[in-house]
Amino acid sequence: MISRRSLPRSSALRSSAPRRSALRGSRLRGSLAALVYGAVVAMYGISAARPAAAETLTRLEADSLGGTHVVLPTDALGQPLVLLIAFGKRPQTDVQAWSRKLLADHLADRAHVYVVVVVDNGAIVGRRHIFKIVREAAVGTEEQMQSSVLVTFDGKPWKAVVPGGDPRAAGVVVCDAKGEVVYAKRALFGSGNVSDVEAAARRE
Repeated sequence: MISRRSLPRSSALRSSAPRRSALRGSRLRGSLAALVYGAVVAMYGISAARPAAAETLTRLEADSLGGTHVVLPTDALGQPLVLLIAFGKRPQTDVQAWSRKLLADHLADRAHVYVVVVVDNGAIVGRRHIFKIVREAAVGTEEQMQSSVLVTFDGKPWKAVVPGGDPRAAGVVVCDAKGEVVYAKRALFGSGNVSDVEAAARRE
């Protein structure tokens, strides 16, 4: 039996070479695995801001200013649906800008466009105060506001539809004519976001 100590130096070097090679291979595999993992996390982070494809909008309920109880997506089936959601007071300016632009672009001619005021901070808010909030937002004519502005005191299901984001931003949701979500995010008003939303609402 030949001990490792009795091996010639060249033999010892040759026997240690496979170990170094295996170690380098292990490190390389570890680096590649970390790189792939990082890419997957990055991709997931990006996709998390958007709904999964062909995900049907969960049942949402609210009352219009005119007193009609609206159930979505049921009451909008057959046409695309666009929701501009104000979670509290901070996004009101953003919702106003969104609403004015979409009305000016006549998106409501081919889609149901609703402004949703979410009042769910525990405060007691009277109907007169809600009307004041909506009128200050200037989201259309009186007739449009009566039918297209919804109010809800239960924000939980609405927040579940829209990923978290900038609290100043409107929550914007677009569904196709079958009620499947094609766009959902907190989106500050801007030309890029408007183009994305209008394209999603016009998609066949």
